[in-house]
Amino acid sequence: MTRHGPGDWLYTVSNTPIITKVQKTEWATYAIAIPNSSNLQLMTVTTQRMSWRLLLLGIAIAYVAHSVFWTFVMIGVFETVYNQSPGPCRVIQVNGSEDILLLPNQQALISSGLHNMKPSDVVQSIRVRDGNILLFDFNNPENDVTELQFLPSPDFDRNAFNPHGISYWQEPNNGRTFLYVVNHLCDGDAIEVFEYLPDDGALKHLKQIQHPLINSPNDVEAVGRDMFYVTNNHYFNSVFMRKVEIILQLQIASVVFHDGMKNETQLVAAALKFPNGVSMSPDQRYVYVVAGNELKLKIYERNKIDNSLELVQAIHIGYSCDNMFIQPNNGDIWLACHPRIMDIVVHIDQHANHKTASQVLRIKLGIEDVSQQGSRFPDYAIDQVYINDGSKLKGSSVAVFHHGKMLVGTVLDNLLYCEVRSLEE
Repeated sequence: MTRHGPGDWLYTVSNTPIITKVQKTEWATYAIAIPNSSNLQLMTVTTQRMSWRLLLLGIAIAYVAHSVFWTFVMIGVFETVYNQSPGPCRVIQVNGSEDILLLPNQQALISSGLHNMKPSDVVQSIRVRDGNILLFDFNNPENDVTELQFLPSPDFDRNAFNPHGISYWQEPNNGRTFLYVVNHLCDGDAIEVFEYLPDDGALKHLKQIQHPLINSPNDVEAVGRDMFYVTNNHYFNSVFMRKVEIILQLQIASVVFHDGMKNETQLVAAALKFPNGVSMSPDQRYVYVVAGNELKLKIYERNKIDNSLELVQAIHIGYSCDNMFIQPNNGDIWLACHPRIMDIVVHIDQHANHKTASQVLRIKLGIEDVSQQGSRFPDYAIDQVYINDGSKLKGSSVAVFHHGKMLVGTVLDNLLYCEVRSLEE
């Protein structure tokens, strides 16, 4: 670039003058540069490259900004919690109560003692917890819980039991009850299979099921003897990559189905963000999956022949929920949620006494409409049944309802038993 004259500039490309017009105003002189044909291709290519780079940079910035903002929304930065109870409640002292199932005889089985497997991030009081299966009887709700005994088995390490999600299957012809429990081991994860012996108050270990597709199990839903769905809440196995997966909001987690009769495990649902609880409708036509980091409940239609799943609806809940309970008589969906994920993360990973909120929601689905694409149940209602800032109950993970009574479990904290007096059926 060289000075051409008073107030004028001469621009050159490869030493070739390209000034064609000089326009003077009262305040300044502007040079309009038009390249000759020999330099037009060079400048066009350079401009295109810069445009693509700017476009890609803009897309990257927008993606990161969206991810950061959505992460803030998801973890509850903007959420304020006010206490609400459906009636009188009492706390039952336990060592965690992450998942609960309700048997036909009104007995509730509870997975207790879940502890994180990251010693560097977790306080000692969490790491030394004993894994247990507890029993609460809705027929005698004034009583506390009792521990089920594990019958000795050479294939089951009682000291390594670290239970998470649970489910059961009851044989229709003889009433035998089989329990399926997600077990987080030091060297991998597994589904433990027990037979529940109610007369003895005991569990008999039958087998341990492991498979490469069951790489990060959170919850399990049995649909038959040794046949069940499992949610993998992460795609990656390393702690670092799991954090990256969450921060970047990668939609790569999954649901798999295991068929013990055929000894097959298959992927049935993908592209999920931290799938948590999984349950099934009373008629076994629909499978419900909580997509925790999407703040949604996803409804899949189940193919009863091959157990494949087809997504038919995603209900935006607005909160990150954990496990769910399906009311047997009417199909209502009961969800336990975490209004402020940032608090539950600290509660789980660093300090069990850190205050974190608890919440229970109920979803009533309306009339099914198969003609509605992407909205199988166009009418539904979401009711908040319970919420607490963590002063009474920390980190709700499941809620079971039975005849006006509710039992709320937590990841690491106590149980809560409530009489539900302010809820319309």
